Amino acid sequence: MSALPDPVIRIHGINGARSACRIMGDRAFGLLSPDHAAQSHGAQWFADLITLVREEFPAANVTSILDCSGRVSGALAAIELGLDVVIVDPMPEPQLENLRDMADQANCIVMTELPRREAIYQMADDLLPAPELDKRLHAHLAG
Repeated sequence: MSALPDPVIRIHGINGARSACRIMGDRAFGLLSPDHAAQSHGAQWFADLITLVREEFPAANVTSILDCSGRVSGALAAIELGLDVVIVDPMPEPQLENLRDMADQANCIVMTELPRREAIYQMADDLLPAPELDKRLHAHLAG
């Protein structure tokens, strides 16, 4: 895995993940955790959420992206849990290289910055009901 799929969809919970899976069908997309989710929610929370939507939507082509800013230990846990991409704060090259070596063995990508702001679709699933999430994501994709 070398590049993130387009679109990258930032979610805040299971409702956003389900909406993304419903609307995207079998098209490749990334599910990006909330800001600093490894620190606030934990890697296990995101891994469980990803496992649940992959079971509910077996055709979904989801790349899991965990924001581990502020918590390198969250990146280590995410790698061990089998997540696809971790985003960490910039760090000295020897440490980053070691982390990337571990991640490579687990087929995980380590990034030191988020995708461009305009490349991230903000799901707003912390504010809106599921039908509205579906409607807005569909409209976003259409145009």
